[in-house]
Amino acid sequence: MTQPPPGQPWQPPQGPLPGFLPPPPEKKETPVYLRPWFAVLALVLVVATVGAALGGGDDEAATAAASTTTVTETVTATSSPQPAVPPVSSAPPPAVVPSTTAAPSTPAPTTPAAPVVDFAMPSVVGMTLQDAQDLIQANGVFLSLSHDLLGTRNQVLDANWRVCTQNVPAGQRVTGAAEGTIDLGVVKLEESCP
Repeated sequence: MTQPPPGQPWQPPQGPLPGFLPPPPEKKETPVYLRPWFAVLALVLVVATVGAALGGGDDEAATAAASTTTVTETVTATSSPQPAVPPVSSAPPPAVVPSTTAAPSTPAPTTPAAPVVDFAMPSVVGMTLQDAQDLIQANGVFLSLSHDLLGTRNQVLDANWRVCTQNVPAGQRVTGAAEGTIDLGVVKLEESCP
């Protein structure tokens, strides 16, 4: 070891020490998402998802998915330094088919019948279309019609229309299936009835 000249502080020697080798550079491992097999796997999943969404279970989509799975297996098998990745199945799950035979103790489902009503038709002339429809619905008729008396405009906001006529006179009995049989003639609130 050498002594520093008088009046100067001691400094450690620069450069490699004799007899010591520098450590070898560290090899950085490639992240999983940058490996070739990962890109192929992601592509297969995207193609399978898009194919399933567009194809909806076609035989062609299943064949395409099977061929892309085979490509994935081949690429994975040829890239030896990476660990083997199991192939991803992109086939849709088997469809569940409901049984067509009902148990003897279970009654067969019936379609609901149209509601049968029996009421005296109220006078709705002069009311807003919304209020008139609410009153008719309170009596059990949920579908009533309306038409523009001054043109062919659609009644989008029912509260902006006034009822001028009704095809079923006030006081007449409405019985049976009356859905869609009641028709009201309307104009805009700021307009006069014809």
